[in-house]
Amino acid sequence: MSSPPSGRPTAPTTPLVGQRIVLEPHQLSRAEAMFALVQEDRGRLAAWLPWVESTLTLADEQSYIRHTQETWKDGSLYDFGILRRDDGVFCGNVGVHQLRWAHGCCELGYWIAGDFEGLGYVSEAVALVEQAMFDVGMHRIEIRCDPRNVRSVAVAERLGYQLEGTLRDNVWLDGGWQDTMVFAKLATKPTI
Repeated sequence: MSSPPSGRPTAPTTPLVGQRIVLEPHQLSRAEAMFALVQEDRGRLAAWLPWVESTLTLADEQSYIRHTQETWKDGSLYDFGILRRDDGVFCGNVGVHQLRWAHGCCELGYWIAGDFEGLGYVSEAVALVEQAMFDVGMHRIEIRCDPRNVRSVAVAERLGYQLEGTLRDNVWLDGGWQDTMVFAKLATKPTI
């Protein structure tokens, strides 16, 4: 039996280093590269991610990075850039959202630029962040995604998250109500 959550924010140790990627907190020096990827992939990303509509300028990206730096300090959001290990190229993002420290729960979200899609970087990034969050005391980690986003669904399934249900019409996105699938993994129970 696992111990109860401490209720105190505990930041994961960084950087998180995988076989092919490194995950680091966002830095202002990377704002132009981040914004360029969003610009290049705006249409594809906007289909799944509501924040794309409000990231219209480099200043918007810089503001977001400053926000993530503040939330890192207070333990309310941990957002990582996904960087290729061999050359440091920024590929996408994986974040820890909806942190509920008193209950040992959080949610992971992620995106990858189209040029890097299908290479396994997202699965590697999610696995690294998942382990880091279990290491700091999380008991339950969720992944929530649109059922139509088959690549995002595949990441959750590939990493052993169990589908717990689908929330019907719970998100307004792209001009209409969308469903959300809820996947979860527990620190203390193996998934099947």
